[in-house]
Amino acid sequence: MKKFGKVAALLILGFVVGGLAFAQVGPANMKGGTYTWVAGGMGGGWYTVAGGFARLVNEKEPRITIKVIPGGGVANPIALHQGDADIAWGVGYVDKAAYNGIAPIYDKAYKNIMAFAGTLAVDYYHFLAAKDQGVTTLDDFVAKVKRGEKVKVAAPMTGTSEYVMTSFVLQYYGLSYDKIKQAGGTVIQAIYGDMPSLFKDRHVDYAFTCVGLPAAIITEMAMGRPATLMALSDEVINHCATTYGTVALDSGLAKVPGGTYAGMPNDIQTLCHSTEMLVSPKMPEDVVYVLTKVLNENKAFLVQLGAGYKVFEPKNAGTTVQVPLHPGALKYYKEMGYIK
Repeated sequence: MKKFGKVAALLILGFVVGGLAFAQVGPANMKGGTYTWVAGGMGGGWYTVAGGFARLVNEKEPRITIKVIPGGGVANPIALHQGDADIAWGVGYVDKAAYNGIAPIYDKAYKNIMAFAGTLAVDYYHFLAAKDQGVTTLDDFVAKVKRGEKVKVAAPMTGTSEYVMTSFVLQYYGLSYDKIKQAGGTVIQAIYGDMPSLFKDRHVDYAFTCVGLPAAIITEMAMGRPATLMALSDEVINHCATTYGTVALDSGLAKVPGGTYAGMPNDIQTLCHSTEMLVSPKMPEDVVYVLTKVLNENKAFLVQLGAGYKVFEPKNAGTTVQVPLHPGALKYYKEMGYIK
């Protein structure tokens, strides 16, 4: 009986050790460790997905533990640069601005940031107009302002990446929120939750936002008052992609599909930005290799956490980042043949 017990114990030990060995994605000599991931606000999408991915990584590679803490798109690159975090969520064009020190988002360059995957999800800039305004493109809107018409716009809050990018778009046309007001127009900066009532009650005739598809606030506004999204030209989309790092026109993603919102049956071309995953340059190469491998080989898991991740394409993830690619990630993409 004792002999049987020893054999059983050895078998159980073998299964446990074998199971752990099977779970190890990284090399045998990898040290692993505990790493901090700065995500988004507590309970928000970024925070939730980061937590789910952290558990998946630990399941696949028990030697890596990830602690998720709150953060935000503009603050995250700074946290990495300063050594306050090891991993971070990022917004592509914001990360590029951080790396290059582009005002008004940053007053200096934050070079100690790298990436391990790009274009995980896409958020869309919605330039919404009431149909009674008689416009279908942003060029039409600009022409109204330049003719001296008094337009009423709900704009994002100062300090948000959406406010900055919509300002960049207006700047492309020689406009600004201040110039709209100087022409006698109205600009009401509002949180997204307040925009539907402002629009439906006709305090504003336009609303500028950046949200995923389909956006509940756009659905609410379009149902409460006939509306359309103003289409953006090839030129402004290409300008923003080249200058700031938004999603390129040739990606095929720069459009809101027809039928997404009531009264908008056709595709509408617009600006969008992508999210990416950042890491500190100090992160061990083998650890970042594991993060990259687990992410790229578990897209279905990612989509379970959020439908917006359907656009994630592993073969392009290493070439769509807006800051330098970490050597550990580069190693994985080269092994897979995604990068030559």
